[in-house]
Amino acid sequence: MMTWWRKRKRRENRVRGVRVETFQTVTRPEDSPMLGGSLDAFVRLPNETPFFMLRVYRFLRDAIPDISDAVWTWKRLCQTGYDIEILEPSSEIARDRALRLLRELDTRVNSGDRGMDGLLDLFYTSLFTYGAAALEVVLSQSRESIFDVVPVDVWTVRFKREGGGLQPYQVHEGKELRLPKERFIYVGLDRDGTNPYGRSMLRSVPFVVRIQQRLLEDMAKATHNAGWAKLHAKYTPEPKERGESAEAYAQRKDRDFAQLRDQLTKREADQNLVTYDNVSVELIRGDQRSQVFYENHKAIEEQIITGMHLMPILLGRNYGTTETYGTAQFEIINRQVEAVNRSVKRILERLYNFELALMWGSARARVHMRANRTVDVLKEATARGREIANAVQLRNEGFLDQRAAAKTLGIEIGR
Repeated sequence: MMTWWRKRKRRENRVRGVRVETFQTVTRPEDSPMLGGSLDAFVRLPNETPFFMLRVYRFLRDAIPDISDAVWTWKRLCQTGYDIEILEPSSEIARDRALRLLRELDTRVNSGDRGMDGLLDLFYTSLFTYGAAALEVVLSQSRESIFDVVPVDVWTVRFKREGGGLQPYQVHEGKELRLPKERFIYVGLDRDGTNPYGRSMLRSVPFVVRIQQRLLEDMAKATHNAGWAKLHAKYTPEPKERGESAEAYAQRKDRDFAQLRDQLTKREADQNLVTYDNVSVELIRGDQRSQVFYENHKAIEEQIITGMHLMPILLGRNYGTTETYGTAQFEIINRQVEAVNRSVKRILERLYNFELALMWGSARARVHMRANRTVDVLKEATARGREIANAVQLRNEGFLDQRAAAKTLGIEIGR
């Protein structure tokens, strides 16, 4: 219908002498092929980042405790759970059937491995490690329902610009597999401009991690040297005997020194050392008062926490003396969680409504993502009560209708 309307308007405008504007963008994406560029090349990662860095991010997540803890924390913060609301059912039987179909779908996705909970866990892990997550919807043989929803390895996904849009591919064993756009779901975190790929939080931390690991190695060596009391043995060689050659004298000194060194090396903690008076033993105690490794490591650690977009209080570091300081940080984190979960909400609604589209009877699904509870639950409940009372009063006074009042409270009501 829209195509017919556009053609008709073009004909009318030509008759009237009006210049016709085409429905095309004037701007061009950053990766548009220039002279010498390949028209069939994959879109590159931002800042010319090589694709092998995606595997490096996984290694950093698994090997560096601070990064592993940050990814783990983000996952648990976002896994708040959700509720499903069935809208506009054609009958009560259709409502019950819709709920049953969605429960069955939740069970069989992710190849039945923990169902939707397991799928979302993989989704969040990928999102906070690589900056992107991808899913593929597998239809049944009749193509009338969803058979499965499986995760896709993000580091194998590439995009090409084809036909005025982005076409996803998967690079597998040197081959390019064209992915079905209508059944491929890709979410990029912090996308940059026209670049389709997400931006990993770990992109800003490899240099800091390298400094941190070098500092830890140096700290371990220095702490071992300065942190333990040690015995210092001083050996004074005996004088040269009459008629003894210089070579024999040197050999005797080396032999006596080696024998003393072996005795010290093999000495147990509760054994004493007995020598002639040409050997003196002193006790050297460790002194760590001049070490600043902890302060240095703390500064580096804070850089990693900042790079992972976390607040220090969530990792047990609170530098403020008031409750407000920690509460403000937690509220900022919750805003970020809500932004991420809005994408998850849209994905879930897309899957659920596709499953319900061919159901006998009609119904729609709406997903409500739960939120993390605030620090002061009583204060939050009191504030929410005042918001509801104000909205009800505005409605009763005629300033707002029912739908507008519900919208001010963040409540969506059916049509």
